[in-house]
Amino acid sequence: MALDYGVKLYLFYGVELFDFLQQGKIWNEILKYLQQWKKEIPDFPETNFDIDAESSFEEIKSLSPALYRKLLQDDAIFNEIILTIFPEKKTLRLLLDYFKEKSSEKIIYKTISKVLEERI
Repeated sequence: MALDYGVKLYLFYGVELFDFLQQGKIWNEILKYLQQWKKEIPDFPETNFDIDAESSFEEIKSLSPALYRKLLQDDAIFNEIILTIFPEKKTLRLLLDYFKEKSSEKIIYKTISKVLEERI
């Protein structure tokens, strides 16, 4: 861009931009408010649903089979989301057993259990 437009370019990080603009006090004020905000925000909620696998299983077992099929067949969703919230795969194993039991009732459960078994 410097060659194409004949302008001088700068790369700044953090306080460097505010110093360049001769506004260093603003940076300190931003830091102060960020520190205050960090103290005031609540703790990040627990995202490991395997901590209480039985409870998690009970909460989600009745979801639509079509929804499970979509979630389990999508590589990105399974690898980036499902494995993040069920890192120990305890709940997933409970679901697998549940789907296997239900597979005699509906074919979709057989399909879901096969996909889940391959994934875990």
